[in-house]
Amino acid sequence: MSRNALIQGAIILTMASLVTRVLGIAQRIPLQRILGDSGMATYGIAYNIYGILLIIATVGIPTALSRQIAEYHALGQYSEAQQTFRAAQWFALVTGLVAAIFLYGLAPYYAIYVSNDPHAVLSIRAIAPALLLFPLISMMRGYFQGMQMMSPTGLSQISEQILRVGTAVAFPLLLLYAGYSHEVAIAGASFGAVAGSVGAIAIMLFYVRRTKADRLEQMKVQGGEAQTLKKSFIYKQLLKTSIPISFASTAIPVLYFIDSSTVIALLQTNVGYDHAKELLGILTGRAQSFASIPPILAIAMGSAILPVVSAAYSRKDIGEVQRMSSLALRLALITGAPIALYLTAAAFAVNGFLFKNTAGSWIIAMLCFGSIFQIVMTISTSILQGMGRTTSPMWHVFAGIVVKAMANFALTPSFGIYGVVAATSLGFIIILALNLRSIKEIAPLEILSKRWTGFLLASLAMLIVTGGCYFGVEPQLPVTWPSLLRYGLLCLITAIPGFLVYGWLMLRLGGVTEEDLSHLPARVRKVAQRM
Repeated sequence: MSRNALIQGAIILTMASLVTRVLGIAQRIPLQRILGDSGMATYGIAYNIYGILLIIATVGIPTALSRQIAEYHALGQYSEAQQTFRAAQWFALVTGLVAAIFLYGLAPYYAIYVSNDPHAVLSIRAIAPALLLFPLISMMRGYFQGMQMMSPTGLSQISEQILRVGTAVAFPLLLLYAGYSHEVAIAGASFGAVAGSVGAIAIMLFYVRRTKADRLEQMKVQGGEAQTLKKSFIYKQLLKTSIPISFASTAIPVLYFIDSSTVIALLQTNVGYDHAKELLGILTGRAQSFASIPPILAIAMGSAILPVVSAAYSRKDIGEVQRMSSLALRLALITGAPIALYLTAAAFAVNGFLFKNTAGSWIIAMLCFGSIFQIVMTISTSILQGMGRTTSPMWHVFAGIVVKAMANFALTPSFGIYGVVAATSLGFIIILALNLRSIKEIAPLEILSKRWTGFLLASLAMLIVTGGCYFGVEPQLPVTWPSLLRYGLLCLITAIPGFLVYGWLMLRLGGVTEEDLSHLPARVRKVAQRM
């Protein structure tokens, strides 16, 4: 894949991820008003445990499948690629069924004895059926990504999110209107994941049928050179790669899962059960949603870079591995960091605009700043997996999880919820440092090289300008204004100068070069060159 093809694939996945993230946050705005922060805590508990089991149910096979399909296509072994895909589909159906039954049965124990929220039982059970289809959806996405087709993944993500958000907002309202309890309404919101899975599978089946003729033609061209693969061999190859990939993929869900499982127990002694649950609701319902925005490009780049690195590494082209990996890391960092910095400095403005108050704004600011480390961590994990070093990220994630869990218990008694957030960033940093050390042993990367000075100065300036605009202007605005108008205006007042300063300084101080600009769309490149 050329650099332009990599950028194109990443742009498709980025736009899809951006739409899904925006819809995800948009969903939480009415949900927070309907359910309150306490209700959002229950919703977050159900969703975090679901996220863990979803990854375990697929056992990392979508990523392993993407890598395997990319290698088969690079070698012209199209029949072997199809055999592998069919075997992966059967595996997905079985593991999805097992995971759904397990989550449904586990719900009472986890809700009551682990998360300390008995109201979460119904919500966890309402979300369990989604596990029936999502493993199969993930396999299909991995297959098409291995062929370097990113549109099926992008469109299925958008379709999934539209149905999920619509259901998650409409069901609680209908249930409350019909006289059902608050607990049932939260379960209705959780059921949105099931509706989303139906929309996603419809898109993926459409693409499977649409590409059937091309697949048959490829296998016809290959002819008698194809070999028949035993299912035992296919599963052995996939599981050998997918188990460590699966564990590495759980980094963020597990870090958040630790919070869902421990925050109430750790905080309730000092602040009481009700307030502890509200703080967890702010963390899961607001802060984690905002913190998921900056890494959008990193996630897309990670999906796009893995088959590219895998194909180049299988050809022993270390130079291409180094170039494409450095490019992916650099683009994700210089575009993701300013978003993280804006959400950090303008947390009060964005929080007040989207939700009915500014509660938890410092929590949002801290977690969003830590997402900068998550950006580099995500892509570095994909690079290692593409190089075939699948076990290394697994152990790195394990180390990060252990540090996060220990830091939660060590920091929370003294720093409360802020100790929880700091522990999350510490987990990201540990995983990132170990990843970069392992990559350096194979193909030393040049993430920013001589651009570091310009990048750091531009980032610092953006923090100062954005924060200064908020704290300077906010006291001057009438408190009688509606919060939507007041904080909406503050979002504009902080965003425009903040991003302009960042972009201008990046160009003037060498944080961005002509080479970097050459990978941007033509219209964006022209605007940047005029600054």
